[in-house]
Amino acid sequence: MAERLEDFDDVSVYGIPPDRRDELLARHDECAVVWTTSDGWPIGVMHLYIWRDGRFWVTCMPERKRVPALRARPRSSVIVAFEKEQTVTAKTLAIVHEHRSEHHDWFYRALARKVLPSQPRIVRDAGEGAWIERLDSPGRVVIELVPQKWISFDGRKVGAHAEGRWQPGEPWSEPDGS
Repeated sequence: MAERLEDFDDVSVYGIPPDRRDELLARHDECAVVWTTSDGWPIGVMHLYIWRDGRFWVTCMPERKRVPALRARPRSSVIVAFEKEQTVTAKTLAIVHEHRSEHHDWFYRALARKVLPSQPRIVRDAGEGAWIERLDSPGRVVIELVPQKWISFDGRKVGAHAEGRWQPGEPWSEPDGS
């Protein structure tokens, strides 16, 4: 019988493997992007994102305070929370791509395909082109966030360990429907 969980001193043993992490990131659509202000305070906002080529991609207008902050201090992080107590945090380096860069067209199309199904019917019925046209404001930037280090946590493993059904170091099998 597996040893049971005794304490929460080292939760690093409950991580999410890279293949599962990538699967979750590709499926999900919202993350927190975190940067620092000029006086050193961390701050973040929620963004719709695309996970592509091992990077997070988001967009906003250049007037948003995060844009000059990320240009000046590209060290940042992205946090994504999934269902069933699964979370991923990435230490990232930000690259701000100016309006109409080579990334805008593919990014806008990918974002439209991802979020349009959840939009109100009148927006859906107008189609992908209309949604992209509305998004493509003059000056809009695309921000690429390149992961440097990962921190992940799968709370389902904590429960399985506490019940003696799983032991850190053993292979993890995804429960049905996960």
